Amino acid sequence: MPNEDVELAAGNGDGNRGVAPRAASSNETLPAERNQKGNNAGSGSASVSNESDTPPPAHAVKSNDDEPDDENDEELLERMRGDAVGETMYSRRFILLTLMKLSQQEAGSLGQELEDDLCKVWDMSVSPEVVTLLLENDAIELAMYAISGSDDMRLYEILIGLLGNMCAQARCVEQLTGNAEWIETLLKLATCMDTCMLIQLMRVYQYIMVHVASGKEQFAIDWYVCFAAFDGSARNLGFILQQSVSDDLLTAALKAINAVLASCALVEEENANSTVKLKPFAEVFLVQELCEGVNNSFLRLMRDDQAKLADEVGAEGDGQAVEPDTEEDADVGYESCSPKITCDVEIIQTYLNICTILVQLPEAQASMDVYAPSIINCLSRILEFLLQPLQLIPLGERQEEYLDDVAHIFSRLNYFYQKDAFGNLLEVWSRLRQHVENYTEGNADSNDFEDEEDEAPKEQYVENSSKLLRLLACMLVKAKNAEDIQNLQDIDASKTKLFITALMAEKDVVFSKAHEHLSDVLDKKSGQA
Repeated sequence: MPNEDVELAAGNGDGNRGVAPRAASSNETLPAERNQKGNNAGSGSASVSNESDTPPPAHAVKSNDDEPDDENDEELLERMRGDAVGETMYSRRFILLTLMKLSQQEAGSLGQELEDDLCKVWDMSVSPEVVTLLLENDAIELAMYAISGSDDMRLYEILIGLLGNMCAQARCVEQLTGNAEWIETLLKLATCMDTCMLIQLMRVYQYIMVHVASGKEQFAIDWYVCFAAFDGSARNLGFILQQSVSDDLLTAALKAINAVLASCALVEEENANSTVKLKPFAEVFLVQELCEGVNNSFLRLMRDDQAKLADEVGAEGDGQAVEPDTEEDADVGYESCSPKITCDVEIIQTYLNICTILVQLPEAQASMDVYAPSIINCLSRILEFLLQPLQLIPLGERQEEYLDDVAHIFSRLNYFYQKDAFGNLLEVWSRLRQHVENYTEGNADSNDFEDEEDEAPKEQYVENSSKLLRLLACMLVKAKNAEDIQNLQDIDASKTKLFITALMAEKDVVFSKAHEHLSDVLDKKSGQA
């Protein structure tokens, strides 16, 4: 079939990768992704669009010498409508011929002609009508058969990317997850260390789980059973997080893991008293490789601009460090953090979601001493991010969610004390407390922010400040050994005074114990001076 039989529908622009940081709402529309050819050099994260390879139909183009012929035009339009997929301008004949070529492909490398045609079908699969046509013609079975009979990573990437777009439709996921062998094939593909293919595979994992929140619980059950039966599934995901240096892959993997854990944990909870016997969630997912991979990959994604620059230009061998910018931010009034941490805020929430699921498992408490230091490092990095200009104040829903999750995770870790985390938390609390005092002084005009409509009510600052004060007090009570006590001597004097005043004002045994600990430290410090 010649390439000119294909035409992209008008307005079919580049699609977006899917996002599911939390449980998706029932009316959420799953995004689809246009085909991108992967460049496997280096980390394999670079890609270029294949859109320019798709010309308009030859029979729809006239030369300058052609005479107008209304009858021929009408006949042409009728033929095009007859070949079109639904209301689109995609060629049904082209799609079916491409599927036929795929079914007849011999083992070996992917030919250029078939690769180009499959890429065009991948592009077309953003249309629900095209997905319906593909499903009616056993496209999933053809794709899985082609994958099982080949070791061509480019073919894997194209077919898995096509499945990712198709999984936006619940009907596709129903067919896919209803076949245990197909799920096992998708799980086994996680052992392939090809960045471009793995990014598409993570989209498939994520999109399947998004449907669970809209009432398709059976999808998660089918997935859960296969995940538990296929030994090493969770470890394989952990290896991806530990070994990859591609930010795109790490981001896609974290989102997929978040979706899988959230859906499977929900299924286990709802089926606890049913006849469905599922392997315990902790046995399947609470494995060292996955837990360490989640923490390590998050810290990599949260590295500062200087570290990212070093990665890009290979500064590691030069031995030349970029001088940090420590100029004061005029709009905020405090020294700006530098080097700057630039991170997609969705990644922070995704990490907090994963961490919340894992630390609340009863079985996790026995191993918290192993994982707690790494988790606290990640929480401390989030606090550093919030301490940058305009990230904490004005306080919004995003910041409150961060602080709620951080406080909850600390409580599940039995308020594990770490000096840096305590110092960053104290700084966040002091800024919120200072903002409350500015409100108390009664002049909203003292705000440094131009848009006062974005400013949260004073009550929100008071509530979050109180929440962090209790967290600090609990952490301080946990700082029992000599080394921890010694570290507390580094607290800034002005913040110490503000902190002591706040502890004394609260009538609670936790605050009293915290004040006692802090007073002992300050007395020893004064005695040594």
